Amino acid sequence: KTRVVYTTDHGAMVGARGLFGKFQMYDEAAAIPLIVAGPDAPTGKVVDTPVSLVDCYPTIVEAMGLEDANESDLPGESLWSIAEQPDQERTIFSEYHAAGSRHGIYMLCDGHHKYIHYLNEPPQLFDLVADPEERINLASQPEQAHVRLKFERRLQEILDPHAVDRLAKADQAAKVTAFGGEEAVLARGLSNSAIPGEKPVFHKLS
Repeated sequence: KTRVVYTTDHGAMVGARGLFGKFQMYDEAAAIPLIVAGPDAPTGKVVDTPVSLVDCYPTIVEAMGLEDANESDLPGESLWSIAEQPDQERTIFSEYHAAGSRHGIYMLCDGHHKYIHYLNEPPQLFDLVADPEERINLASQPEQAHVRLKFERRLQEILDPHAVDRLAKADQAAKVTAFGGEEAVLARGLSNSAIPGEKPVFHKLS
């Protein structure tokens, strides 16, 4: 009667593409293992439908036989429901506003393509079937304009990238104030080490 969901935190670049840390939407940093098991889980089945950790909440609610009407509008679908169905087209979403980023980063992936939207910087579009290592950015290619437009519209349906970025920065600024101000925060130092031979670089919130 026990259902098991095995997953992890996101990964790190560990030198891939000459990058370190976790501050990217490449698969080295964004992709995670996800395995489900239980008496009603398909045995030995590999599901290619894109899923996200936001699917864990409805999975738990379903497993416990609960009804959470207050959270019915949250994104996500039970992993058991997804596993029982044939592979389907589905777009997952991720966003990043923390350390290592001057502004918000937004990612959408439908299993075939991955679209990464940066504020004030060119986007990235990868064909994960033809280019699973995400080496060729297709975002500027005219023949891929319809794919890029599809993702841009989907992103706008989910949120306003600039408005959410402003909210994130305001929240970060409030936390800096709560910790005694910018000078006090900088004086505390980083929680991790800079790359050997380089000095830490700090960017002001704006």
